[in-house]
Amino acid sequence: MEYLHGGDIYTDNKIRLDFSVNTNPFGMPEAVKKAAAASEQSWERYPDSLSRTIRQSLAKYYGDGIKPEHLMCGNGASDLFYTLVFALRPGKALVPSPSFAEYETALSAAGCKTERFYPGEEYGFALDGGERDFLSRVADSSGTDMVIIGNPGNPTGMAADNGWIDRLAGLCREKGIFLVVDECFNWFLKDRAKFSVIPLIKKRPEEYGHVMAVNAFTKVYAMAGLRFGYALCTDQMILERMECCRQPWSVSAPAEAAALAAVREAAVNGGWIDRTVAAVERERQFLADGLERMGFTVFPSMVNYILFKSGNCFDYKEFCRDRGILIRSCENFDGLDKRYYRVSVRLHEENKALLECMKAAGGKG
Repeated sequence: MEYLHGGDIYTDNKIRLDFSVNTNPFGMPEAVKKAAAASEQSWERYPDSLSRTIRQSLAKYYGDGIKPEHLMCGNGASDLFYTLVFALRPGKALVPSPSFAEYETALSAAGCKTERFYPGEEYGFALDGGERDFLSRVADSSGTDMVIIGNPGNPTGMAADNGWIDRLAGLCREKGIFLVVDECFNWFLKDRAKFSVIPLIKKRPEEYGHVMAVNAFTKVYAMAGLRFGYALCTDQMILERMECCRQPWSVSAPAEAAALAAVREAAVNGGWIDRTVAAVERERQFLADGLERMGFTVFPSMVNYILFKSGNCFDYKEFCRDRGILIRSCENFDGLDKRYYRVSVRLHEENKALLECMKAAGGKG
């Protein structure tokens, strides 16, 4: 059985640096760690299946008309993708390629046919690039029930601004399409609000009932092992349908405690996120410059990972793995092949170690 995602540090025990997962290079904030540990007295009780406390905190964080009943929490964003498609049972969905594999996996599990849109390498795989972009594809679609996009996209790292998102949402509304916007990496953007659909939902909730924003603390607060995600939609009937087919107690007590601490941190000053964004921006350029000097094609990125391409079929993943460094081969992303790789942006000394390892491979970009 193929391990489909990054983070496979379990096949062997020699990995010392993992660049295959896109979590915060600073790790988990101490306040979040302490909150998870301090919740131990609740571990013998069932958690609140409705996640009422954390939904109230999230509603307060977003404000401006967002209510707890507009939110659903889950065991990471992936849990919510599966819950949504099993609740709505779309017949046909449109998904850009390359993108996060669980969109199509969830759709297929629910019996949905998936059509793909290929933005094109010449535009850095950006949804809003080129004369014929994703909006044209949606406008021309027929019988499509759902559109799922990552904004920012994975593995591309590019985001479309909410002016473009507003046009996409308008097209979907006209054609009766439910739009899902995965914003899990939005936290790593310098201007988060500019690239988020949530300000649009808050401003015009009556026009945005057909749109769902999905987010998680997995990446920015390095909670991959705890798991916490949430969906926001102003159409309560959609969330009620999801409630009917989701598993109960999907958010554990320590995950909820950690998530509450994370919301408090974001609401009080956002210092952890701001520090992360500044470091990622600086180190992303350092990594990109180093890879380009070796001859690799490095695609533009706005977040904490970089997609790059080799001019040959040398296996950089195995070369790096043999030296204790794990990078993400993008061979199993639809639209890419074994020449493409994705690496996360980590701390400076770690990034230097990766570049030295790639250089030791001969710099065969």
